[in-house]
Amino acid sequence: MLTTENTSPPVLIINLAKHYGGAEVRVFTLASELHGRHPYAAAVLNNSPLHKKLVTAGLSIIALTHGRGNPLMFFALRRIIRSNNFKIVDAHNPQSQFWGLSAAAAAGVPVRISTVHSSYGITDKGIKKFLYEGTLRINKFFKCRFVAVSESVSAYLQSLNIDKKRIAIISNGIKITESPEGDCAVRKLFGIREDDYLIAVVGRLEPVKGHKYFIQAMKNAVKKHPRLHGLIIGAGRMKKELQSLVIDEKLEGNIHFTGFSNEVREILNCCNAFCMPSLSEGHPYALLEACACALPVLATATGGILDLLENNRTGLLVQPGSSEALERGILRLIENPAESAMMGKAAYKMVSEKFSIAGMMEKTFKVYGIKNHVA
Repeated sequence: MLTTENTSPPVLIINLAKHYGGAEVRVFTLASELHGRHPYAAAVLNNSPLHKKLVTAGLSIIALTHGRGNPLMFFALRRIIRSNNFKIVDAHNPQSQFWGLSAAAAAGVPVRISTVHSSYGITDKGIKKFLYEGTLRINKFFKCRFVAVSESVSAYLQSLNIDKKRIAIISNGIKITESPEGDCAVRKLFGIREDDYLIAVVGRLEPVKGHKYFIQAMKNAVKKHPRLHGLIIGAGRMKKELQSLVIDEKLEGNIHFTGFSNEVREILNCCNAFCMPSLSEGHPYALLEACACALPVLATATGGILDLLENNRTGLLVQPGSSEALERGILRLIENPAESAMMGKAAYKMVSEKFSIAGMMEKTFKVYGIKNHVA
């Protein structure tokens, strides 16, 4: 709940996600940066991964017990907004943007912000696409401001006839830390030797993340480099399907699933390279994490990835949805270690200079209309 004596306009961040991904990392970062500096609370689903992470960090939380499809969510959020006198509401996923910003409009909240992390029309199809894009149009009707996490997401919003003047582009920010020293537990866990080549993929196990193309690419790459290993970090509904594909391709000894992890940075520091085979991306935190570890990156040329990487300088960019292109990229990284190291260093420098948390927060406070955010 909201606990502060600061008289600045309080902020309610809403995220009704059931899983933990890039949008939830952003919400956690926002809450962490606001804590002790500005009155705020994060409204999240009770017992969700984000809820548990916020609790562990001792941050200000309002846990919601209604289901995301329950109309009572609207009334619960309106009551929370009114009782805590929230003046700024920032919603971070489709359900939050529907219930949260509708409740904010009904409660007369002056600053209503829809933070969009991906292009819904690409990542979602059928009824989801219809509902999610309909939600953005409702946000537009309620005269919300929009925050896009990348140029590509901004262009997507404009394709929905949302005025460019109502859109602020605020890229994700990341903390740069020194690589930890010590043994790599993940290598020991899966029997991967220190001198084996390990390439990581981080993301929800969903079709849009393109894991199947990575697995198919690894099939022939492993034939040329038997000591090549792939590490798939994340959870999701495609887990069994992807595990079956690994078995079908006879890659059980070379591709390993870690499940969801709160220690992505530590795991990446044990890897030799990073791959992002997505079909669409907003502004991927996982890619920023890999760059912050100075890993050579192989990624698809799509969405917000194009805003981050320069081909052949800060990473290798290949065609989305092509296992053959990914295979060529994997082999190039393995067989050209000097070039790979150079790209990793360039990516680290790029992230350090352009994607700081301080820069993200400065732009966020401007959109919030907060002039003095220090408690």
